[in-house]
Amino acid sequence: MPESTELDLKLASGTVHARRWGPTDAPLALCVHGLSANAHAFDYLAERIAGPGRQLVAFDLRGRGRSEITPPGSYGLTSHAQDALEAATLLGADRFDYLGWSLGALIGITAAGLAGERLRSLTLIDHIGTVDPAAYAAVRAGLNRLDAVVDDPADYLAAIRGAGVVTPWNEYWDRIYRYELGERADGRYSPVTDKAACIEDLAAASTGEVTGAWAKITMPALLLRATVPFGGSGLVVSEADAVALRRAAPGLRVLDVERNHFGIITDDGVVAAVGELLG
Repeated sequence: MPESTELDLKLASGTVHARRWGPTDAPLALCVHGLSANAHAFDYLAERIAGPGRQLVAFDLRGRGRSEITPPGSYGLTSHAQDALEAATLLGADRFDYLGWSLGALIGITAAGLAGERLRSLTLIDHIGTVDPAAYAAVRAGLNRLDAVVDDPADYLAAIRGAGVVTPWNEYWDRIYRYELGERADGRYSPVTDKAACIEDLAAASTGEVTGAWAKITMPALLLRATVPFGGSGLVVSEADAVALRRAAPGLRVLDVERNHFGIITDDGVVAAVGELLG
């Protein structure tokens, strides 16, 4: 299992914290997480895909994890896509593979619209820019955890696990949610992820404007679509929407995965499909 190293990337928009698996001179796969997640969301994939001939780098979006919280109005899909492209440049990659989960997938589509020639491949994990309103409501409700203050990180993890939305639960979810906690001056713990940044990005993602860039997906591409509703809500990507995306991007491969929006990120079938695309 490859070990990871941590690094900071000083972008024009702010400093972002990143994790790298694999050698620095290997072809780059850049990984971008979901709305209120962090770079640890790609631990499962990276530990199984990175190796001597492949490096994976995942970074905390601004306002999340250990990355800088920037002013209101500085977020949004285009701004994050520019961050991703600049991060790849700082990592020495003119062309790179892009993997995005949830909001990260929308950022990837936006990057394809801005500089598609730089993307060697594009992996979209359970988001394409259209969504069931009930699923969006569930995502918005999930942001309320960012208001929590706890005496023990274990209590925070237990509350998230007990909600039953993140399934199947495993040690990787412990990592993701423990990482988002910081110790306060009073010795208690609260999330360091900025709720306002997440709300700003959720509003940007809900417009559906990113669908206008679907036709820019001309590089080898893969959509991994979760087929299990989460939190009593609908699907993030319906079958009809996946068909519409394929009409706009005929070269795209669609793989249905019998997981929900969260479980898909630690699925072995997903690992295999991504590994096949990256080569």
